Amino acid sequence: MTSVSSADIVRPGDGTRLGSGWYPVEHYAGQTFRWAYNDAEITACADANDRTVASLVQLGNAIGASSTKVTIVGNHGDKAGPTTIKAGNPVEMKVNLGPGVSAETFAIHVQSKNLPTHTKDKRTLNFRVLDVALGSSASACANDIVRDGSPLRVGNHWEKYESFAGRSFRWVGNDANVILSAAQNKPFTLEAQVQAGASLGGAPLSIAIRSAGGKTLAVGQPVKLPPFTTPPMYPSEFVQWSLPALPSGATLILHVNSKNVPVPHDPRKLNFRVFDLKIKP
Repeated sequence: MTSVSSADIVRPGDGTRLGSGWYPVEHYAGQTFRWAYNDAEITACADANDRTVASLVQLGNAIGASSTKVTIVGNHGDKAGPTTIKAGNPVEMKVNLGPGVSAETFAIHVQSKNLPTHTKDKRTLNFRVLDVALGSSASACANDIVRDGSPLRVGNHWEKYESFAGRSFRWVGNDANVILSAAQNKPFTLEAQVQAGASLGGAPLSIAIRSAGGKTLAVGQPVKLPPFTTPPMYPSEFVQWSLPALPSGATLILHVNSKNVPVPHDPRKLNFRVFDLKIKP
């Protein structure tokens, strides 16, 4: 495959979405790419005919070698590698379509010495990806914040699913419920891409996960807001919670402490919104 010039490394209309682990998109010398430190994630919404994700990978100086081992892990138990790759190699991921499953999230992991870049860039640049393609339509993706076939279901206290300015999300006033449709028999990590809302009154966004009985199971790292921003400019970040093993049917409650500041021209309390919710591979 060859790199394509576009706004991002995923192709418009293709059934792929980027998750956590990526540095911001860059454009240089006619190429579009994203660098990654490690464990960068791709969610692939496959159809019956297109079930292989191909990505064009180039190794960075942080690897400390001309080749390395790459391992790809999917959230439905798929695993590829470790396989030796060299700079510019295509890397492929097979999407596992099971009953009721149309998508899978993959994490790309490379062996690296994590060397410094010897420039003003303080990032650890292990690899960059120039193109990601599946071939299925983006319409294959589930139309909600949970889209990778993980055993998560949106419960009570979420606002309706909506789209604005090219992004889709659900707003939360407080205590949004997430229900496990399958048991998690060992500790796991829940991850959400979130953005603070105006009802916080400018305070940092800190989301606690509570059980249905009110016990605090985990508290996510605070999402701090930069100074002098207005609500549309608040950044979105990936927040993780380390959770214990839980049975099927368990309810997770996303709770925030908030001033619940009224929002002009909107009767809702808008404390935060969620763009993506998943169990990490």
